[in-house]
Amino acid sequence: MNPEVTVRKAELEDEVPIEVLMSTYFLDIEGTEIDDFVVATIDNRMVGAACLEIGKIPEIHSIAVHPNYRGKGIGRLLLDSLIADIEEQEFLFTRTTSPAFFEKAGFIRLDDTEKKELWDDCAGCNRFNNCKQSVLRLEIKKR
Repeated sequence: MNPEVTVRKAELEDEVPIEVLMSTYFLDIEGTEIDDFVVATIDNRMVGAACLEIGKIPEIHSIAVHPNYRGKGIGRLLLDSLIADIEEQEFLFTRTTSPAFFEKAGFIRLDDTEKKELWDDCAGCNRFNNCKQSVLRLEIKKR
């Protein structure tokens, strides 16, 4: 029997466990707000977290699932929770080194040059030509 996964808005006491989980994948969450996160728990133990930032564009900033719980649909539950919160948006974007995960969820890969137009930090990055991140977009209104 699989334990039940609960997805909920992050709370202040989730901050350190989120930082630990994200550091497992070397994800930088500096400058993000706890209010922008959702977390997945099993038996009150955090097994995943995801961050949605709505600035210039709506962006999945970070998403991570504990290595022992990968491949069980938890990432998709987190993603669906974030998407449900922004149904008034036309598109959702992400920069990722794991494009296959997002493509399975309906995101389409964009040309790398789009990064410079969408993210100011990409426009001025001296490592742009060697960047390992793909840029993807999900059309929200057609889901």
